[in-house]
Amino acid sequence: MLPARSLLLLFLGASFVCADPPDPAKAPYPARRERLQKHLGKGLALVPAAPAAEHFRQDNDFWYLTGLDWPDAVLAMTREGAWLFEGDGTRAAPEGFAEVTPVSQLKLAAGRYFTEGLWMPGGRYEFYSTFNSPGEKREFGDPFGQSEWREGWVRKMKEKLDYPDVQGLESRLARMRLVKDDVELGLLRQALKITGDSLIAAMAKATPGMKEREFQVLLEQGYLDGGAEWLAFPSIVGSGMNGTMVHYTENGEQLDRNELVVVDTGAEFGMYAADVTRTFPASGKFTKRQREVYEAVLAAQKAGIAAIKPGTTLLQVDAVARRTLDDLGFAGKMPHLTGHWVGMQVHDVGSYATRLEPGMVVTVEPGVYLADEGIGVRIEDVFVVTKDGAENLSAWIPKSIDEIEKLAGSAVK
Repeated sequence: MLPARSLLLLFLGASFVCADPPDPAKAPYPARRERLQKHLGKGLALVPAAPAAEHFRQDNDFWYLTGLDWPDAVLAMTREGAWLFEGDGTRAAPEGFAEVTPVSQLKLAAGRYFTEGLWMPGGRYEFYSTFNSPGEKREFGDPFGQSEWREGWVRKMKEKLDYPDVQGLESRLARMRLVKDDVELGLLRQALKITGDSLIAAMAKATPGMKEREFQVLLEQGYLDGGAEWLAFPSIVGSGMNGTMVHYTENGEQLDRNELVVVDTGAEFGMYAADVTRTFPASGKFTKRQREVYEAVLAAQKAGIAAIKPGTTLLQVDAVARRTLDDLGFAGKMPHLTGHWVGMQVHDVGSYATRLEPGMVVTVEPGVYLADEGIGVRIEDVFVVTKDGAENLSAWIPKSIDEIEKLAGSAVK
């Protein structure tokens, strides 16, 4: 399959840049760096930006800590301060940095840190970097070759600095990124607004006989019109049997009148991903059996939502939703977890055993897949954990049976 961003560029013939960073007076980046710096001990941390590319998208961790769309830059941090290395050093220094240093001086600066900086008898310096996040970088393909580049980058840095041991920053940054601040929640809300508006409009125009690909183009054109920069992941539009395949992305068949259509999709805005799934009948009316399956999935989602609260885990939420499906006669018909983290990546960084806290953002997306009947149903929304439970950030997108039947094909009826 084509990588997500390549798909959007292919269909729409457009190129994008990252959204502008927040108002400097409200920018969260210095505070994020300060939080991370407290954990560096005697260490030097180097966080590389993404390499320059025709369709450039910044590295998540570099953006999270700087809000800068500079390619080929490096953020260096110790407990005492932070420095930016980029190009020839002529860029204006952003908030929190006294100056921008030419990237050619990185080796000299890092070398001096190890030999002169914080040396103590019997001490040991630590070298940290974000260099290998395979789950984040490769899950939906690696359109810009960033994983290979990051691994190569750290090998070169080890050689240049004559310092063999490199410790990853990923786990520490993942823990930080799990809890979203107000800026992040605002960007997620906008990504979901773009996604929901376009999904509603596309469902209203859906008709039997339409190609899955036609629906996809309608959907993604709406993302472009709404201000999205990228797709969060390859859009899934699966009619009938195709809807029983969890990650179906060929989108080459027709919407058959007697079939359900599963649409799993999300726009990316300001480096943050939406992820919403809705299932609708191509004819505009559920059959009795389709309604039975849909109601079971909806009940499982409601049970999973009710289980979200501080102190629980995504694995516990999954168990609750799965037990509901079992009780309704659909045991063993959901081959995936009920939810995942959402943030700068659609399946964002973080352990599924982590206990939920206010500010964490998750999906709840149970599904039932009956290949022998050609029926697939999945319903997915995005939630932010609150002190008492969860807020549904995509609650306004229709999903009840009555709402779906009223919406599907309404623009062409």
